[in-house]
Amino acid sequence: MAQHHLGGATVVITGASSGIGQATAEAFAREGARLVLAARGPEALEQVAARCRELGAAVAAVPTDITDTEAVQALAERAVQFGCGIEVWVSVVGTGAVGRFHEVPMAAHEQVIRANLLGHMNDAHAVLPVFLRQERGVLININSVGGYASVPFAAAYGASKFGLRGFTEPCGLSWLTSPTSMSATCSPPSSTPPASATAPTTRGGGCRRRRRSMTRVAWQPRCFDWRAGPATRRWWDPWLR
Repeated sequence: MAQHHLGGATVVITGASSGIGQATAEAFAREGARLVLAARGPEALEQVAARCRELGAAVAAVPTDITDTEAVQALAERAVQFGCGIEVWVSVVGTGAVGRFHEVPMAAHEQVIRANLLGHMNDAHAVLPVFLRQERGVLININSVGGYASVPFAAAYGASKFGLRGFTEPCGLSWLTSPTSMSATCSPPSSTPPASATAPTTRGGGCRRRRRSMTRVAWQPRCFDWRAGPATRRWWDPWLR
């Protein structure tokens, strides 16, 4: 596959204030991308933005709740203004609630579904029209092993991750004739903010896996398909190099 230079490319990252989102932002900053970073907490978001500026990137920090459809639309508009278009959108946000299903408040279950599924759908709904207008673009949804195997004591989390996988694959297939792309990437273990003050933090994780359903790719993250490696290979090995 051809290599693509990211210098000057506009990259939007939701859930950028910590964890995978922060690491993704810093990685793109090192490549010279223009960053539009979004998360709910403005203080933590600004700290990540400052770090990316230290790495030489132009950064716009836009506090955004991705469960708010109008707020995500405004984020996309801000990104277009900031960078004269959007090349890559990385949808990272994820949360969880651990416990027996009937003992976890329904409000916590609902928040998990809203953040982990509807939030990613809001991201896609906002950016895909931009990609079509400019005839290019890549949308990356960060999923977890919870989208491929059941997670004990995390019913809503598992439902949301299976749902995200089920959304990304057929939606990506619908763009086969377009120079845009959608992909799902499975993350390694990472701390995830709880869905509510009464819900413990979950840990997502598993393999890093990318499914392609596109005709053109502007950027490809490092991938590892756990099914293809030797039986003795640990799934986290690619992250230690």
